[in-house]
Amino acid sequence: MTQYTCPVDGAPLVESKLGDDDSRKCPECSGSWVPMSTLEAFEDKHFRDDMVKGQRRYGERGVEHDCPHCGESMTRFRYRGYNLELEACPENVGFWLDRGEDKRIKEVMKTRVSRMQRSGSAQVAWEHFRRGDNRSFFQKIKDLFTG
Repeated sequence: MTQYTCPVDGAPLVESKLGDDDSRKCPECSGSWVPMSTLEAFEDKHFRDDMVKGQRRYGERGVEHDCPHCGESMTRFRYRGYNLELEACPENVGFWLDRGEDKRIKEVMKTRVSRMQRSGSAQVAWEHFRRGDNRSFFQKIKDLFTG
């Protein structure tokens, strides 16, 4: 079995779970090494099947931390364009999550779901408005914003 070490403090990582999926955790800083498949399963649990997840990485740049998997310098990126930066293996094998970033990913997912639902209802309202009906112009505008 490969010995993984924490990219932050060099401590040996111990086997752990992220939800029901495998990961490795640092007993010192509480960061986690999360394989790509584990993050994808984690996202699948929180995104609806009909949602397009979109691009995961924005604004990539190199960092000094070495990847627990391959030992090369990881890249840092904004997760799905939100104000949450994660580090990734240069071989695209997994991600390093600092303490609490798994919870932040859940928050991002909830925000995305909420925005997509709001966008969908606005689109339906716009279609009703565009097609026209017997309501007054002001009622149509009001309905557009109250959904």
